[in-house]
Amino acid sequence: MKWYVQVVKPSTYNQQSTSVLVQIDSQRYLFNCGEGTQRLGFENKMRMSKISAIFLTRVDWETMGGLPGMLLTLADTGLGDLSVCGGHNLTHALAATRHFIMRNKLGLRVNEMRDGDATAAFQDKNLQVLPIHIYPDGYAMPNLELGPNESTESQVRKLLVSRAFGVPRSDEEADKRRKQHVDQQKKGYYAEKCDGATMEALMQKLEDRDEEEASKKKRARSPDLNARPVQISDVSLPKTKPTPAALCYIAQGPDVPGKFDVKAAQTLGLKPGPLYGKLTRGESVTTPDGTVIHPSQCVGPTKAGGIFIIVDCPSPRYIDSLVSSPQFAPFLTSTEASDEGKQTQLVLVVHSLGPDVALDERYKSWVSRFPSHVHHMLSSPEFVPDANPFQRHLRVQASMAALDPSVYVLPQGSNHPELPLSSFSDNANVSVPSSLAIFEIEPKANLDTSKVRTLLTPEEMLEQKMPAQPASNMEETTATTPSDNEAEPQSLAEASSTDMDDANGRSPQNEQSVGELIVCPIGTGSSVPGIYRNVSANIVSVEGYGGIILDCGESTVSLLKRFLGYPLRNTHNTRIAQTFPEFVSTIKLLYISHMHADHHLGAILLLREWNKLTRSGLNRSRMTIVAPARFWTWICDYSGIEDIGLERLDFVCCHDIRVSTDLADDSSYANWDRFSSVKSKVDRLASDLGLVDIKTCSVVHCPWAYGLSLTHSSGWKLVYSGDTRPCANLVTLGRAGRKSPTILLHEATHSDDLLEDAKAKRHTTVSEAVAMALGMGAENLLMTHFSQRCLSLPRWKWANVHAVRLTRYGKLVRSPGGQVDSAESGNASAMEVVDDDDEPEEAVEEPTVQDDVDAAKKELLLELAESGSESGTASDNEEQGSLLGGLNVASAFDLSAYSPGDIARFQKNTRRLHKAMRAELKLFISEQENASDDDEGGKPKQQERPAKTKDTKPRLRKGGNAKRGGGAN
Repeated sequence: MKWYVQVVKPSTYNQQSTSVLVQIDSQRYLFNCGEGTQRLGFENKMRMSKISAIFLTRVDWETMGGLPGMLLTLADTGLGDLSVCGGHNLTHALAATRHFIMRNKLGLRVNEMRDGDATAAFQDKNLQVLPIHIYPDGYAMPNLELGPNESTESQVRKLLVSRAFGVPRSDEEADKRRKQHVDQQKKGYYAEKCDGATMEALMQKLEDRDEEEASKKKRARSPDLNARPVQISDVSLPKTKPTPAALCYIAQGPDVPGKFDVKAAQTLGLKPGPLYGKLTRGESVTTPDGTVIHPSQCVGPTKAGGIFIIVDCPSPRYIDSLVSSPQFAPFLTSTEASDEGKQTQLVLVVHSLGPDVALDERYKSWVSRFPSHVHHMLSSPEFVPDANPFQRHLRVQASMAALDPSVYVLPQGSNHPELPLSSFSDNANVSVPSSLAIFEIEPKANLDTSKVRTLLTPEEMLEQKMPAQPASNMEETTATTPSDNEAEPQSLAEASSTDMDDANGRSPQNEQSVGELIVCPIGTGSSVPGIYRNVSANIVSVEGYGGIILDCGESTVSLLKRFLGYPLRNTHNTRIAQTFPEFVSTIKLLYISHMHADHHLGAILLLREWNKLTRSGLNRSRMTIVAPARFWTWICDYSGIEDIGLERLDFVCCHDIRVSTDLADDSSYANWDRFSSVKSKVDRLASDLGLVDIKTCSVVHCPWAYGLSLTHSSGWKLVYSGDTRPCANLVTLGRAGRKSPTILLHEATHSDDLLEDAKAKRHTTVSEAVAMALGMGAENLLMTHFSQRCLSLPRWKWANVHAVRLTRYGKLVRSPGGQVDSAESGNASAMEVVDDDDEPEEAVEEPTVQDDVDAAKKELLLELAESGSESGTASDNEEQGSLLGGLNVASAFDLSAYSPGDIARFQKNTRRLHKAMRAELKLFISEQENASDDDEGGKPKQQERPAKTKDTKPRLRKGGNAKRGGGAN
């Protein structure tokens, strides 16, 4: 039997938690699931669809931030009967997600491993896992954390978890569920209803109507939904308190059967055949002459399973508790409890350490007491380089940064650790782990780093994208050399410097001016994290006032650190003169548009970082959260697990500051009189950020989905759509105050040919986004929230733009010169949007299924085929740009910065950007076609430098489906 431990992510200053994946036969086990774990799996083809158990070393967002998204994806891929194991508060943390996770067919088994509980262990046919609790110095553990928890509060939490995630099923039921999922995929994701009302009705059927349940306290819903029956999300979650407990794990794999001795069997008179197999399986057999032969006569002794240990020591305050734990004593030399058998079985210790732990002499001494044959992986931020693991995105970013470094910001990253490994130990059996490193437990203990990717630094990647030239001129160059048949003598940055000066009164390399509007998309993808785009997040740094966050998907904090710089400033960012700690300390507004997980799962970690940075000092700052009511309920529930500064957070419900739909009264708010206490919070927020107006509106996506408008005293107006279909309410919001938006940040999830998908998922197509901008008179449109299936620049068509109509406004766009457009009779009905003020409350739930690899390759190959020759042709956008009048349109990319001037000049440079995209598409296709079909478990081919690929035409199967590859899964 072969099984191994593989590093998913080591601990760095960017993300201080270690994740490892264990594979035994076809089963996988994950230890820790911090933010970004899923995206790393996609990047490195570490297929996690067969995970049977997830273990958390701590119940906090650092180790479990990626768990909600992972559960959504696993449930939507048909997985069932998953175990999640961790310490005290684990059930509470999962129950708190009931507001946005309803996957009652997952069959989740929660194993809350509490200290002092003799049954607190995990065991299946492959793995036995024993938890060891450690605590910081001076912590007096309360009784409520000891032993099994059978309290009434615990039962409520378990009930909520079972209703949200379902209960474990038999193997037969699990197989049936998987088959149903496969059949559903063949029919299409939307062959059956998946709307929020249907899901809520399903949850309602599970409500226990006995007297005890009826007596529970219920939470109030949004004001306009009082007529609805109480659902699962309305049940109050009992209060809890934080615990600093960290769990280490001792894990033992399956026993190894003894080797079959063929000679001994033949001596006993056995011939090769089925009897050999029976003996190997431990069964006695009878020869033809009646002799009974037992396995011990020809099969060697069974070998006890190999053991590995996961150590989590968050800070030096935990060291004494760790080194004095009696459960580790059998594995250490020179102790009364030393056990030679256990020491022989132990082959690997993974050390997941916080800052300064590995430098402590107490810890070094403890590690030295393990047997000399044991291998140690030292996952500690001082010793692990903070390299950027998302190389495909970095490749694209470097291509665009070579064109315009002020807009497309290279993320911070380094391949040099803070300290050499020798400062910890000179032992050859101590190594610094890298993503994809494998330690084989069986058949022979062995460290395998042959599959570890060589990660380029941002500077190395940029150098590849720059033209060959003398080193002395390298710093002055900002563009690639144009091809022979592209008559573009200037670089993007050079050609646009005048535009930037005209638009903003400054050079593109100067830092932000006071009050200036610069929108920085941090994540621009939809649904789940992808290899090229992370999920939704945008920041606005209002110089002289403070910071704004518009949606906060998973890994926002990690990407912000790379975008702004942590702990030192990112020198590639010339637009925002702040480090990560400086910017986070100034955040005044966190806005969440709706309760889909891809828009808010990064908020907990952001609030935790903000709290740590601002909780001390005489003038402790406050932050305002503007979000749906359920977001605040989730935050309050989770604040019992760890301190996120709840007492310094002001909450304003999006519903309470909706703009009136009557333009004649556009200065009023829908609920202003009913919620007078809201006004003081809004006034304080406006004063903090220099805003003169803050408004929201309901949009057409899912229950409690909203758009946002911010108007600043310096004159700019920003409108953010969130996720929506074309919506009259949003047009009203954009026109409110008799001022057009300076920038409309609008989703453009689908290309025009996927209109039916856009309708089913309640999203907007590219042309519909353009129509919305024209309809509200926006000066600039910045499109974002693109499908993860497409890397290319979005293309819009005038006929489709002109066809969009809303019930309150009719057609948003009129044809130039008054001529009748062909869309009047052809496309108008197809593009028509039925809009109603109550529509958001009946919207469908957006599936969180990771886009299929076949679909991804199909989209990429089709885009490559449409792009034409290497020199490129004018895009539809360029040809029809004159029809837009004064509207400027740009496409957002992750880790970028856009002022109105940047958007204004975007269209002039799309040819160069198309060329960069085509190069990446060809490289992506080449990588997938060259990858081995059986390359599973994180074993990609070695790639030290991106190779040039020959110019071949894309190959498509019949029906337009691309050849299957493993790029996104």
